[in-house]
Amino acid sequence: MLNKGRRTLLLIAAICVLPIVASYVLYMGWRPEGRMNHGELLETRLLPVTVLSDLAGKSLSTESLRGKWLLVTIQPPSCDERCQRKLYFMRQVRTTQGENMERIERLWLINGPGTPDAKLLAEHAGLRVARVQDPAWLSAFPVKSEAAEHIYLIDPLGNLVLRYGDDLDPKGMIKDLTRLLKVSRIG
Repeated sequence: MLNKGRRTLLLIAAICVLPIVASYVLYMGWRPEGRMNHGELLETRLLPVTVLSDLAGKSLSTESLRGKWLLVTIQPPSCDERCQRKLYFMRQVRTTQGENMERIERLWLINGPGTPDAKLLAEHAGLRVARVQDPAWLSAFPVKSEAAEHIYLIDPLGNLVLRYGDDLDPKGMIKDLTRLLKVSRIG
């Protein structure tokens, strides 16, 4: 009788302690591989305020771009096929957001001398094009090998959030932006 009582007590104790031990082991040793975002999640950092200039030479403060989600690409003015593909994806991703598309701005930061083709700019109505006056400001954008390989997503407060590379899947970018616009109460 005494053995049966001890076994029952030990069984009850094991049932109570086992979930605690299992949760500790899972928390300390197992990291799930799955993730919800399709872009590369960046360490959140606030972009410093600087002054850009538009194609006409008018000053444009980065402070004036806050308040909306911002898709940014940094490309030379010659805009090769890779650049054109990024501009197209940015336009399409914004368009697919439907009623929320007004919460999103697109910005092409030109690095280098020259002016983009007027025909290309006509294809991308609403695209803001600006030249960086302070080249050191571009160092705030994390790059793998060159700035032109990325599209960046900046939140309405001016924080870098996500980065998409040359191998980006526009459907994944659409899902990321849809989810962010759904849960965001700003911008």
